[in-house]
Amino acid sequence: MFEWLQTNWDDVLAIIGGVVLVVSTVVKLTATDKDDTVWAKVLKVLSALSLVNPDGSVTGKAK
Repeated sequence: MFEWLQTNWDDVLAIIGGVVLVVSTVVKLTATDKDDTVWAKVLKVLSALSLVNPDGSVTGKAK
């Protein structure tokens, strides 16, 4: 498993980035705030793992 991850790490990160982009877009388009709060928690976890920007945004500093 670790060997596979080492070999395909760039692809794994690209997939994670794509999922973050798609889910962020869908969450912004929905009318409810419940999914926004859940996604904010997921972004906090990803931020702690340094998979998104430190301010919790996907594209840069949040405004």
